[in-house]
Amino acid sequence: MKSSRLDDNIKRINRLGHYSKPEKIQGAVKLDSNENFALEQDFVADVAVKAARQVDLREYPLDQLDELYSRLARYAGVSARCLAAGSGSDQIIELLLSTLRSRRATVFAPTFSYFINRCELHGIKVDQVPLERDFTLDTKAFVKSARKSDLVYICSPNNPTGNQLERQQAIDIIDSLEDRIVLVDEAYVDFADYSLSADAAKRDNVIVLRTLSKAFGLAGARVGYMVASEKFARTFRSTIQSPYPISTLSLAIASGVLARADHVRQIIKAVRSERGRVFARIAKIDGIKKFRSDANFLFIEAGGNYLAISRSLRNHGIVVKLLGNLAGHRGCMRITIGTREMNDKFLRCIEGVL
Repeated sequence: MKSSRLDDNIKRINRLGHYSKPEKIQGAVKLDSNENFALEQDFVADVAVKAARQVDLREYPLDQLDELYSRLARYAGVSARCLAAGSGSDQIIELLLSTLRSRRATVFAPTFSYFINRCELHGIKVDQVPLERDFTLDTKAFVKSARKSDLVYICSPNNPTGNQLERQQAIDIIDSLEDRIVLVDEAYVDFADYSLSADAAKRDNVIVLRTLSKAFGLAGARVGYMVASEKFARTFRSTIQSPYPISTLSLAIASGVLARADHVRQIIKAVRSERGRVFARIAKIDGIKKFRSDANFLFIEAGGNYLAISRSLRNHGIVVKLLGNLAGHRGCMRITIGTREMNDKFLRCIEGVL
């Protein structure tokens, strides 16, 4: 019996990389998904309750989207006309890949696997330029590949390594690729030293992706946004994006949290301080190699201690992102920076092993 076109596509799709939902472990110390647990649950809940009282869920979201753009513009320091929102930055990536008709993309590796997987789903060939052993980037090699592509992806700070390119290096890359689309994923930029949002607003070929899932503690609300030239942002909002991409309630919650951005900035400052403290403690442990991070997580190489540490973490109810061997590094893990209490539990656990 002949296979149908649908069957053929199912077989093709099933051969691609896919997302595996993390296991939910009740009562665990959750340091695997880079959520911001340092931002108080009561703070987010208070904003959500007030938002629920203010909106009428029987209506489609209209004014709420305009309010979000206004608040995002103030926070990101760009014109509201250069913004477009989506149901998480993942949805924006999906729309860009499905409409820009790219044939080849250049990324450095390792990087955010979701982007690579979605490129493969859309039939976009991906050239992965390896990062150096210390996760710095060979600009010359990257640009050489990028000039053969029509889409370039830069994760800044990078996931899972945590580091951000030097600002001038990123600008130099963009300057040399003025005829290519450069997509800069800044999901973790709130914890870093610089953003390219203002640069994207002034350029015709740069799109910056940002989110409220990380620093703003709204992973469950699914609110992401992009910064681009006014011309492209207008086209995205009017033609590419669906009419109502974000629920009325999520929009109201997002605006409510942005209205209290000063408090979020204080939490970001605390997370950065904790990142430095945890990094310094890990640096004193023999048998673990740590790497500089500009995000709200750390990347470590446990080498031969990987299994023992993994087992101890599991026994103590601590969940981290176990990456195994990656890019020539043995026994890799990505650890979210949580509250001081959460971080101390993690540190005591690995110190007890080594």
